[in-house]
Amino acid sequence: MKLSNRINHIINMCSYTDTIIDIGCDHGYISIELINQGKCERCYAVDINEKPLSAAIKNISKYNLDNKIKCILSDGFSYFSNLCNFGAVIAGMGGSTIVNILENTDKKINNMDYILIQPNAYPKDIRKFIYSNNIYVEKEDIIYSDGIYYEYILIFPKQQGFLTKEQRKILLDFNYEIPLCVFNNIDGRYNDFIRFKVNKYRDILKNIKNNEEVYSSKAGILLNQINTLERFFYESN
Repeated sequence: MKLSNRINHIINMCSYTDTIIDIGCDHGYISIELINQGKCERCYAVDINEKPLSAAIKNISKYNLDNKIKCILSDGFSYFSNLCNFGAVIAGMGGSTIVNILENTDKKINNMDYILIQPNAYPKDIRKFIYSNNIYVEKEDIIYSDGIYYEYILIFPKQQGFLTKEQRKILLDFNYEIPLCVFNNIDGRYNDFIRFKVNKYRDILKNIKNNEEVYSSKAGILLNQINTLERFFYESN
C-alpha cells in the first residue's frame, strides 16, 4: 500500500500505545498502517459517514486485519465511555470540526496518552483552543506535500501546558496562524514555510494598498508579522 507523505508523517509522529483511535478514518489506511508498523495492538476506525466507513471495512478485510481493527459509525469520541490510556489520530478535517470533537468529550480526553491532530484547514482554530485551555503541546510540525503545507499538532492531554510570555505574544500577534515550531528554526527546516507566509502577507499588503482605510488598519500588523518571521529565517554560513 503506497501512502502519501501526509499520511506517512502521521504514522511517524505516533508513538506506541496499546490502542489508537482513528477519528475520521475515511479509507482506513491510517488504521491499517498503525497496525502494520507496530504502533498499536488494536485500532478503532471511526467515521461519522457510512460510505467511507464501508470503504475502510473493505480495505481492512483486504489486509486481513479484521481481528485488530474495529470499525465504528460514530461522531468523534462519543462511542467511547472511557478513553484512559488511549492514543488517537484526528486527521483530514477542518479546524472548527476538530475543535467541536475535542470540546464534546466531557473531558474524557484528559485521560488519553496523546492525540495527533492534522487538520486540512484552519489549524489556527485548533491552536487557539489548545493553548487557551492549557493543553500540553508535545510537538508541532509542518511538511510540504503535493503543493500543500500540512500542519501537525501532537498533544498530551494528561499534562498541563505552559507558555512563556514571549510565546503567548507571538501566538496573539499572528492570531494563532503560525505554529510555534517555526520560531525554533535553528536548522532552516521551516525556511520554505516562512518564505511562503511572508510572500502571502506581502501580497495582502499589495492588494489593500489602494484602500486607504483598510491599509491604515492592517498594514502595521502585516509589516510586524513579516518582520517577525524574517527574524527567524535561517541563513547558513
